[in-house]
Amino acid sequence: MRDAPRLRDALRTTPALIVLSGAVLVAALAATATVAVQSRASATTLGERSAATAVGTSTTAREIYRGLADADVAASAVFLLPPAEDRRASLVTAYDASVHEVERTLTDSMGNAVGDPDRLTRLATIAARLKVYRDVVCAALRVAGPLPAAGTGNRRPCPSAGSAEQTGAGSPAARAVLASAYAREASHYMSTELLTAAQALWNYDTRLLLDARADARPWLAASVLAPLATLAALVVVQVWLRRRTRRRLNAGLLLASLGTTAVLAMLASSWWHWPDADRGFPELERAIDAQSATQQRLGALLAGRADVYLGLGASVDPAGHKAAFDSRDLCRPPAAGPAPPGDRIDCTALEETVWPARQSKAPDAFRGAVDTVLGGGSAGRAFVAAETHLLTELTTRNEEVSRMVAGLPEARRHLGGAAAWVTLLAAAAVVAGLRRRYREYQ
Repeated sequence: MRDAPRLRDALRTTPALIVLSGAVLVAALAATATVAVQSRASATTLGERSAATAVGTSTTAREIYRGLADADVAASAVFLLPPAEDRRASLVTAYDASVHEVERTLTDSMGNAVGDPDRLTRLATIAARLKVYRDVVCAALRVAGPLPAAGTGNRRPCPSAGSAEQTGAGSPAARAVLASAYAREASHYMSTELLTAAQALWNYDTRLLLDARADARPWLAASVLAPLATLAALVVVQVWLRRRTRRRLNAGLLLASLGTTAVLAMLASSWWHWPDADRGFPELERAIDAQSATQQRLGALLAGRADVYLGLGASVDPAGHKAAFDSRDLCRPPAAGPAPPGDRIDCTALEETVWPARQSKAPDAFRGAVDTVLGGGSAGRAFVAAETHLLTELTTRNEEVSRMVAGLPEARRHLGGAAAWVTLLAAAAVVAGLRRRYREYQ
């Protein structure tokens, strides 16, 4: 029991307190150096340059999403027409062009995402799923009948069939049912797998910028509080040591205090742009959310158009496609009357002509329904008008986001690396200054 009082008395001696205060100061300076280095990413992400990069990557995700949806619409429409129909070749070419554009965008994006493993993985997932989708669509096209000689850029839309694959075998009715089954499977895969992955990529890209704001706040606080706390500790030790030893100011602690003051100034300069950026972020977040909502609305419109094509075609479940279309809330209420083009369509022609066509016994009912949804038909024009409206709105949203990003202050040069070196020099000054006092007491 006598050892405890002796230990307490030994720790209260001036040499022991000098060692203890030196350890605390070195630990505080090491923490300040760590904050100076680790805060770099959060501070620079809030700048205009990084924001523009984030918006650029989300634009790529939007292009991929729309290209996939366009491909699904064109592929679904192909199976409404007989193999000899002239319009079928143009639809196959449109499908092939959309898929080819998505593949090109994916290739470019993967080349630019080498430094971002998470984004690269998401892009690779979309590319793998796109290959599966193309294989299913090609199987449907081969079963339905002869393919056009060339697609986009004189490429064949599908590779040649293998020896085990019968192209266009069986009666026209049987081929139509089988081809529609393939098309239904491809469209379902597009909705549940491909478009979901593309939307996840969009969300990932846009959230990177928005999450930066939340991540930066603790680092900003630490960048100010850590050097302030270290500076306060240096002043307290300096005052205590002067009173305890009745000596002049310790040169090592004085140099360390000047160095810590310089570190505080360097970190404050590195974060000087942040208050203006933080004030602009709530409005930018709202604009990005509105942009995302418009894109999702466009995706729902294109998916609904594919539902119409598949429900009208030789699908075994037309009621299921109609239910899927109705769940997307695309129809304008009948009571609304004539209205300028918007993101909703007049579904009168669909209800009166298209959906009943499969069960109608009237001559040319099916042919009339196909003409209604394709080309210059009333339903086809309604879909085109709604798509044009949404694309215009999406362009407006994009311009708004780009304007807000351009208004963000550009990130200042971050001086965290230099500040870390200054703190290390300050730590050396603390050790040297306290070592001299410690040796005097020994």
